Amino acid sequence: MLRHSIAASVLVLVFAGGLLAADKEVKGTVVKVDLDKKTVTVKTEDGEKTYDINDDTKFLGPKGGVSKEGIKDDRLAKGAEVKLVIAGNNRTAREVHLPERKEKDKDK
Repeated sequence: MLRHSIAASVLVLVFAGGLLAADKEVKGTVVKVDLDKKTVTVKTEDGEKTYDINDDTKFLGPKGGVSKEGIKDDRLAKGAEVKLVIAGNNRTAREVHLPERKEKDKDK
């Protein structure tokens, strides 16, 4: 009986740890993009937060296409509405979902 209780407790702790490490979505407005530090600062309902960008971060357009420019994409600019998928460490962006290009930019 004691063995079953201990096993159940371990399972609960493992499951709870997995939930804490799960990715989360953040929606907000870009405040700053720092190319040197490879960070993006976003303003959300909860305030401003800066997220790290790394080589594994995917930049996706509104139709699901992958941006080859990454953090240098012109749609990732101050004032842009974006959605980020944040890793379990709550610091690193796994995905950045970019907005559509504005009409004046489409002609280029």
